Order: sequence, then structure tokens, then C-alpha cells
Amino acid sequence: MDEHDDVNWSAVLRDHIEEELQSLESRNLAHAVATSERLSGVIDADEVATTNTAEQIREFRDTRYSEERS
Repeated sequence: MDEHDDVNWSAVLRDHIEEELQSLESRNLAHAVATSERLSGVIDADEVATTNTAEQIREFRDTRYSEERS
């Protein structure tokens, strides 16, 4: 690196880090889409229509977080 004083190494590293972060975000998005697609085939639309999903989510969260605090 000392041999190349004309190179802005901060910019090189910053660009590489930005590219890596974009790659990771793309992978996370692809995983989220694949998971959503997989789960959408499992969910029964009629059951969801008759279920109070807000109440179900609240019960899940209460159970989840009360277990972590214990």
C-alpha cells in the first residue's frame, strides 16, 4: 500500500464495504421472499379470515417475552 501513494485506500475500502453490504441485503431479501412464498402455500386463507390475528400475535409475543424474562 505504501508503494501506491496515489490510491485513496479509504475510498477503496468504503466502496468494497458498501458492495458487501448490498450483497448481504440482497441475500436477506431473497431469503425473506423465499420464506414468504413457502409459508403462503401452508396458510389456510379461510382459517385466517375467521381468526383474530391481532390477538394471536399478542399471545405469541406475551409468551415469547415472558419466557425470556424468566
